[in-house]
Amino acid sequence: MAVFARGEPCYRCLVPEAPPDAETCERVGVVGALTGVIGSLMALEAIKLIAQAGQPLLGRLLLFDGLNGDARTIVLRRDPACPVCGDE
Repeated sequence: MAVFARGEPCYRCLVPEAPPDAETCERVGVVGALTGVIGSLMALEAIKLIAQAGQPLLGRLLLFDGLNGDARTIVLRRDPACPVCGDE
């Protein structure tokens, strides 16, 4: 999960092209409880942005592994050659 905003790395910086063999929800399924967890975290990010409270996930990506109960955050880098937000 991430928050994308002007001046920060965009989704295209993170995923320049969809992999040809990407897993889809249709093919591998969806765990309903996991969508609830991520939805709640997304709602919290929206509240933080609106209230200007805390530290939103701007420029960062939260990776959540529901099967193992692990979460970590990594920094996203803006791609200067990105066709959406790059310098070119």
